[in-house]
Amino acid sequence: MEKLWKFVLAGIAAAIGGMFVSSWIGNLFNGMDYGSATVLGICLYLCVVIVTCTGMILLKLEKNAGSNQSRND
Repeated sequence: MEKLWKFVLAGIAAAIGGMFVSSWIGNLFNGMDYGSATVLGICLYLCVVIVTCTGMILLKLEKNAGSNQSRND
């Protein structure tokens, strides 16, 4: 149950971080209207999160595959 709360807190932190990044990008691209710039910001943030999480999952799978292979030898 403790692991679940760690993931919930990490998800809340990621959501709050996404709000800050979205707002920052909205102000950074001041040539665009604010709404479009914030949508761009949240899309950039989601790309980074997806790539990071995919990398972590693949590393974990490779690690587990290596440990299973060494047990079979």
